[in-house]
Amino acid sequence: MSVEIKETSATVRTLEITIPQADLAAPFEKKLNQYKKQVSMKGFRQGMVPKAMVLKQFGDAIRHEVVDETVNKIVQEELKKANIIPVGQMKVVDFKDDKASDIALKVEIEMDPEIDIKGYENTGITVAETAVHEEEVKAEYDRLVQMWSRDEHVDRAAAKGDVVVGNYIEVVIDGEKQELPENKEFRSLLGESASPGFDEGLTGATAGETKEINFKYPDDHKDERYRGKTAQFKVEVTDVRAIVPPTMDEEFFKQVGVKDEADLKETLAEGIANQKQDAAKNKAINEAIDKLIEQNPFEVPNARVYDLIKWTLNRNAQSEKDVVEPTEEQLKGLTPEATREIKKHRILDFIATKEKIRPSQAAVDARLQEMAKAYHVDFESLKGHFRQSGRINQLRDELRIQMAADFIVGIRPAAEENK
Repeated sequence: MSVEIKETSATVRTLEITIPQADLAAPFEKKLNQYKKQVSMKGFRQGMVPKAMVLKQFGDAIRHEVVDETVNKIVQEELKKANIIPVGQMKVVDFKDDKASDIALKVEIEMDPEIDIKGYENTGITVAETAVHEEEVKAEYDRLVQMWSRDEHVDRAAAKGDVVVGNYIEVVIDGEKQELPENKEFRSLLGESASPGFDEGLTGATAGETKEINFKYPDDHKDERYRGKTAQFKVEVTDVRAIVPPTMDEEFFKQVGVKDEADLKETLAEGIANQKQDAAKNKAINEAIDKLIEQNPFEVPNARVYDLIKWTLNRNAQSEKDVVEPTEEQLKGLTPEATREIKKHRILDFIATKEKIRPSQAAVDARLQEMAKAYHVDFESLKGHFRQSGRINQLRDELRIQMAADFIVGIRPAAEENK
């Protein structure tokens, strides 16, 4: 038996293997005896079928299994000796076996190429300063108030800011009558819909009234099917409801988790600040990653790209039967993004290893505290679940990669986290 490993490309190694027919004799005999013990035929009990009959019926299948197992064993042993970690399944690209001469075949193995990332210590890219403006806090405050508001029936004509409830009777778009939805009811917050003309037609309406509304959709309407088209609506108004904001009292503040209105606005400002800072940091990290990718070109195995695209398409699959293989069109469209994502992770993993970056237990606990708060679960219970399921190691690696990402934009880990 002989094996020669050749470097086909940065990500592909080709194993040229030669196997003498004599090397198959012992494993073939062993496999034949296994079949003999398990096979049963008409007129013979299990294990009592003559070897010649087993050989006649299953000889080709046995030989096929033996060759496969022998090749797999050789490949695994040679890859281990060469310190090659394969990515994806091996691919037999050439196979010759006339059952007389030596078996000759070539096996292609994909692998991650060695990388040596330069320039990550100082990319020249840092996180931009951010600021929170009063109007942003007010907008978030108004959004919160709207979210906690309720609507209640009023016995008057509808005005801006009211909710008008009704049913569609007839809809005509550009002279063509439309099929009405099964649920004909609508709710329109006057002054907030994407069709101002429809709101204007409902202004002044009262419950029990039938209205005919004629208007033209705006040219920038969110649904391009209706942009600039004329519309005739016939509707029945069933209710007019006023928006009632929450009472800013102790009970309300307790419900939203603050002490008072000042604390609420401060909390909203902190949330906006964190969002803007996170966005600025992510922007800087992506710019730094793109710079490092450009300065440190390396190849990505096709198997890695395929697996990531397949995972992306199936991450919400409920069961194995729902899993789909990527189409050629999907592979073509998603390959650039997948390739960049794989390069990004490899670069950050290299940096984390080089700089001996690892999260402290305090950092892990802090992340678990955030998750426990977000999911409204007990911290100790969540921590125990993560440890028992092994998810804690994945969380540590996620934090490690994030710390490496911070590193390339000038955010250095604390001393105890970098030991």
